[in-house]
Amino acid sequence: MLLRSILLIFAATAANGARILGVFPFPSRSHTILGSALLRELASRGHEVTMISPFPLKNPPPNYNDVYLDGLLEMRNERMKVFMSPNSSTLSKIGYTYDILRILNDAVIENKNLQDFLATKPKFDVAVQMLFMNEALLGIADAVNATPIAFSLIGGNAILNYFHGNPSPYAYVPHVATTFKDSMSFWQRVLNTLVALLGDMFAYLLMVPYQKSILQKHFPNAPPFEELLDNVDLTLVNSHFMTETPRPYLTNFIQIGGFHLHEKQHLPDDLQTYFNGSKHGVIYFSLGTNVKCEELKPSTIESILHAFSKTKYDVLWKFDGTLPYNPKNVKISKWLPQKAILAHPKTVAFITHGGFGSITEAIFHGVPMIVIPFFADQQKNGEGSAQHGFAIQLQLKDISEISLSTAIEEITGNSMYRDRIRSASDIFKNQPMNPMEKAVFWVEHIVKHKGAKHMKIKKMPWYQYMLLDVFAFILTILSVFFLFIYLVIKLISSLIKRKVKIQ
Repeated sequence: MLLRSILLIFAATAANGARILGVFPFPSRSHTILGSALLRELASRGHEVTMISPFPLKNPPPNYNDVYLDGLLEMRNERMKVFMSPNSSTLSKIGYTYDILRILNDAVIENKNLQDFLATKPKFDVAVQMLFMNEALLGIADAVNATPIAFSLIGGNAILNYFHGNPSPYAYVPHVATTFKDSMSFWQRVLNTLVALLGDMFAYLLMVPYQKSILQKHFPNAPPFEELLDNVDLTLVNSHFMTETPRPYLTNFIQIGGFHLHEKQHLPDDLQTYFNGSKHGVIYFSLGTNVKCEELKPSTIESILHAFSKTKYDVLWKFDGTLPYNPKNVKISKWLPQKAILAHPKTVAFITHGGFGSITEAIFHGVPMIVIPFFADQQKNGEGSAQHGFAIQLQLKDISEISLSTAIEEITGNSMYRDRIRSASDIFKNQPMNPMEKAVFWVEHIVKHKGAKHMKIKKMPWYQYMLLDVFAFILTILSVFFLFIYLVIKLISSLIKRKVKIQ
């Protein structure tokens, strides 16, 4: 009888479930980890989900389907080597990032598996789409008749704000291309304003025309680009006020930072044994899913190994290759369960590239960091963590045996770093609602109400947003008023002078 009741409840849940599409198309595993965490949770609640990504799940749960974007990972790997050079300038990396994204947008839409999927003319209720310089891919949501939900990987950012109308006051919201704090000096505010204006010009003059051309090329029957953007009623923002400076968000921008951390990850037996046998603790070293440690300069790898060999701590290093020599306290693996490692009480420090996901996980688990940034938002993330007092930032070009050894000694020997990140962790976890529950609630809210126009402000021209028309009107009224006063005074003065002359 009990089993029958459970089956009836499940059947009722499944019957009421929605069809939900996930679009996380770029070949970065960290992106798909976030997207699949949300979609797996939605599938567990009876919704039928489909994920479009370059990383299909090996053991997908019931109600979870994959559309595999093959070939994109190899394409990305060929173009990533520029970021591994310590001599690459920030400007060249920005330009190269734009170039990669431009190439990938075409490659995603032209992928045969995606085209075959769209040819079946599937219908979905909602499409959760990772959006960042790929807004033309909203054509996918339109093609499957779904209400689009935007997903921001790195919290609030200039492109997202520009396209979706979220306010970003230059006075106290640092641009993602800067490393400023929210309390900026006069000259920092000048530079922040200039950078932000240049970013908006870039979006208006380059990004919008490019996205329009991609949309017209691949989705000729889709609505205009501006209409597709306006159809996005909700944005899920992967951030928390501990991971970015305080800033305003519209009511349809929902912060869900740390949502993917509700699931506990377990250490495999060999790593559990490794931790149990560690006398002083473990340093975890990973440069994420995009940067490959084995492609670092040989001299840099040598310096890292010399520094590791001199520390009393054991080291877990995500490294897919063979080391020139292997110190007895260093264990390498091409894959390591990052969440489980950071959650272990014997993890004393995390050497990271500063990706937003890694920073979030380190804060959540209270592990101090040494950040070695490479590209995108990593420089800003590392600088922000250092400003909070729970990280040390090193530049790749400055990595040496001495600099890394000094950083390891400081981050592990000075209790300030651990105390501050534990305080940040406590703040991060002290939320009124589990962020995964919040994410699921709002996705289901969009499904139930077929959108969320009730949560959106009406778009307006920039001069109205800046109140230039209002100020012009007030200035005109004041000018007319003061002109009238001036003319009255002049007239009275003239009459008085005339009367004096008569007398």
